[in-house]
Amino acid sequence: MANNFGFSSVIGNITQGSSDQSDVKNLVDSLGLKVISARVTDIILDENHPSFNNYGQWSSIGTIFFEPVEVAGLTTSTKPVARPLLPNIKNYPVINELVLLFLLPDKEIILQSNTVSYYYLNSINVWSNPQLNAYPNVEKDDRTQDTQRKSYQAIEEGQTRKVTNEEVSFQYNSPLVGGTFYPIDTIRPLLSFAGDVILEGRWGNSLRLGSTTVNEDNPNETFIQNNWSSQGVSGEPITILRNGQPDDASNEDSWIPLVEDINNDKSSIYLTSNQLIPLNNNITSYPAIGSTPPEALGSYSGSQVILNSNRLVFNSSKDSIILTSQNTIAISSINDTGLYSKNGNVNLVGKEVKLGDPQANQSVILGDNFISEFENLMKKLRALCEALSNEPKLFLSGPLANSTKSTLIKMIDNIDTYKSKITKTI
Repeated sequence: MANNFGFSSVIGNITQGSSDQSDVKNLVDSLGLKVISARVTDIILDENHPSFNNYGQWSSIGTIFFEPVEVAGLTTSTKPVARPLLPNIKNYPVINELVLLFLLPDKEIILQSNTVSYYYLNSINVWSNPQLNAYPNVEKDDRTQDTQRKSYQAIEEGQTRKVTNEEVSFQYNSPLVGGTFYPIDTIRPLLSFAGDVILEGRWGNSLRLGSTTVNEDNPNETFIQNNWSSQGVSGEPITILRNGQPDDASNEDSWIPLVEDINNDKSSIYLTSNQLIPLNNNITSYPAIGSTPPEALGSYSGSQVILNSNRLVFNSSKDSIILTSQNTIAISSINDTGLYSKNGNVNLVGKEVKLGDPQANQSVILGDNFISEFENLMKKLRALCEALSNEPKLFLSGPLANSTKSTLIKMIDNIDTYKSKITKTI
């Protein structure tokens, strides 16, 4: 027995058992044309589209051209078009994806009270994949076979499979001006946990507003494995911004969901509450910090912000970069650590400034004071050596005094070169 879905089912349920439902039925019939599904046939994304000027120039960006999907009674004197419903979220479909359309008042309503236009939401989740949900019009292509006989990859990419295993490619960019969208069949969706709010892009980038997911019956076991719920209680918030799934994610079928992996995702920002994030790092201790070293990265479970990528760049284009801490600041690297100022000073200020080791206890000499006193000493030694070299009764001391005097004269002449012109202390 066939099942009825959509508005026909609603109408059947309303009219069953009552013959006086004409007003309701008429209302639902009218609603059937006000909310429809449609297939995207073209889209305006920039000024190069030939219809750019016809539909409002820059205000036309995101406008789609569509063909209704099995909607009787829809007639129009112009090419069917629809604009994005939400002005502050840009999530435009690609060609051959299905969208939900709403017939609503448009900007001409001031001049004419009954003027309406179609507006669309984001693509319909046909294949449950964030990368592509295209569903080409199979009735327009006699090469298409039953979708149940296609591979998932072929379906996801909007392709059809013939008995010869030849795959037919469908259009995903504007047929008039082309575009830059190319399907990637290895992009996998994120697995959602109860209560999560997730925003996914088409390329393995995502934002998760989630929480710790602990099995209350067995607190030592999470419902489904993720890398932020090894301890804590359910409901503690976590926010994860991810850009790029792991390289080995394509080893699994692309419809199998995955969860974020801070050690293998391309770039990540984690905002935690009490989660322990198992971030791998080659530096497990902080030898430059003496009595109060910070807790290791993989064992800290308090609230923190973690940035992880192959490279981090902090750039201030006008003012400053400020690092402050209630406890310690540890800067560590496997290779060199450099501090450089092009036009200013590099200042190290503290109760004590340790060089070489946090346990260093030898004082640095005050160079200016020492050199001044050392110069006075050498001048007096030079005078002594001159006297000794001229003393006729000191036969053995004369040559030695002359040699010492020559060394002292050379050191006195170079006295200013012994002081650093850069490093200062007090």
